[in-house]
Amino acid sequence: MRFNKPSELRRLRIALIIGAVLVLVFMAADLLLLPSSMYQLYIFDRLLIQFPIILTVIAISYWRKFIQHRAIVFATLLVALSYSNYWLIWVCWTEHDFIFPYEGTILYAFFCVFALGIPFKLAITVNLINILGFLGLMWVAPVYGDRVPISAAFVSGSLFICVYARYRLDRSVQMLKQTNDRLLKLSKYDPLSDLLNRRALREQSEKLLALSKRHKVSMAVLMLDLDDFKKYNDAFGHQQGDEAIKIQARIMKQVFKRETDILGRYGGEEFIIVLSDIKKDQVAKHCQALLNEWEEAALQHAQDAKHPLVSCSIGVVFAKSVNNCSIDWLIDEADKALYDAKERGKAQFVLKEA
Repeated sequence: MRFNKPSELRRLRIALIIGAVLVLVFMAADLLLLPSSMYQLYIFDRLLIQFPIILTVIAISYWRKFIQHRAIVFATLLVALSYSNYWLIWVCWTEHDFIFPYEGTILYAFFCVFALGIPFKLAITVNLINILGFLGLMWVAPVYGDRVPISAAFVSGSLFICVYARYRLDRSVQMLKQTNDRLLKLSKYDPLSDLLNRRALREQSEKLLALSKRHKVSMAVLMLDLDDFKKYNDAFGHQQGDEAIKIQARIMKQVFKRETDILGRYGGEEFIIVLSDIKKDQVAKHCQALLNEWEEAALQHAQDAKHPLVSCSIGVVFAKSVNNCSIDWLIDEADKALYDAKERGKAQFVLKEA
């Protein structure tokens, strides 16, 4: 998933700072409940173990590769905080005969998984480690007496709910992303040909024209039209007509492979190709390649069509300089060249220089 790294880092650091502040807040509340004999032990755990752990993670967040490894860092943080809490529970029981609450274990899990964003698969592993640690603690030190079973079940159940909620959240985000990707594709691509649709074709062409003007390079616009397409549709049906559209798109992709080449369906059986930084003879060579590919396809045409095999006509305008050109003008010129190709007998290209 793409995100803005500075803002993501800022968000994570703020979350870590909030976590550190919460530790201090809970310290104030816990000290009101703890006997004074345990203050030193409690302050040692919170200020000299847990608080430095959080500060260390904040410091690690300034590492240049932190974003790539943040999930592992936060998972380690969760385990460290949880087992620090287990140690405190154990010492309070064995040395002071005091029952220290376990709720911090649950709070750490929910905070690290949701506020810091530990992903589902890693959250399973980490929370399983923490559940096993708590069950082990209950085995060696039955702190909660006859409430050990319910306490163990409550902690295990809470951490399981945490993991399951993470799964549901990740799944929802994934489905939302897939939906957005599909909507984005639908907004830019023609579903039949998988080429740019008319609106996206114009937007990309405008950008390429501006770039060509800036770098003072040539441009060419090709307009393609399947010859006697209505006759083909009438003879073989619209489903076969759709297949012909797909073949045209596939041929275009085979011939034009540069990242800067813009391929789009203009409407119906008309297609447009926009090229930049290319020579006139190269454009002519590509046009001939398009015609050759249709010959090799050997798709039978309707009986009353101009040619026995399906073909396309191509109109091309080539501009060595586009300083005074607009996309609309280039498309109009390519359309005029296409008309000439049709008039000359179809299944050919006409290339005009602007």
